[in-house]
Order: sequence, then structure tokens, then C-alpha cells
Amino acid sequence: MRLLLVALVLLIGFGCRKPEATVPPQARLIVRYLDRDAVLDLAALPAEGPWRVMNAGQWEPLEVRWKSGAPRIGAAVVGRTAPDWVLLEDPAQDTHRVVMRGPGPEELRDRNQRMDPDDRDALAVLGVLWVLGWTRW
Repeated sequence: MRLLLVALVLLIGFGCRKPEATVPPQARLIVRYLDRDAVLDLAALPAEGPWRVMNAGQWEPLEVRWKSGAPRIGAAVVGRTAPDWVLLEDPAQDTHRVVMRGPGPEELRDRNQRMDPDDRDALAVLGVLWVLGWTRW
């Protein structure tokens, strides 16, 4: 029993230590897709130069607009839907794998299907009336 209490005290002592201090990001790059955003926090300011994004297996240039301030924030817009993660290449040719933020396609589908049952019935009746009116001609 004493051994159990000693082990518990040691476990609590090592488990309750203060968290390590994290360095706040010096720069943040936000890549905006149609459905979600990819956010990359950088510990150091990125070098000047072109960024690239992996799109359909090929590297494409990414037009990044940086805002001044601390932390430095950059944004880019990509005109297609994205998977759950995206690959970015910085000017120093380091590759970053960024997990997408925001609701996924399944959550968006479920959110869009939440229509009031009365509205759904009214739309169904209007659809049937429109089809019947169109077939008379």
C-alpha cells in the first residue's frame, strides 16, 4: 500500500509541473480555400521570395500579401477546395504540411441540410406544382 502511495505522489509531482513556455509566432500565413483555411504559424520571419503550394501533385506559385506589424500576417487565396491538409513551400525551400481549420465537407453538408421541415414541405409542394404546370403545355 505504501509503495502505491509513493508511486502516486511521484506521479502527481512529475505530472503537475509547469508547462514549457512557447515562443509566440513571429509570422502567420493564412491560405484561404473555398471551404476552409490553412494557417501556418512560423517561429521566425520568413525570407523574402516566392511561396509555392502543392496543387494536384504540382508546385504552383502562391501570391502572398504580407501585412506589417507584429506578428507579421500574410494571406493568400487559392481557388479550389482543399483536402484535410496542404503542402506549402517557403522561399528557403522548406516544406510545411498544414492541417486545415474549420468545418470539413461532412459538417458543411449536415449544416446545409438542416432546413425547417415546414419549409422543406412547402418547397416540395411548389416543386410538384411547377412540374405539373410545366407538363400541361
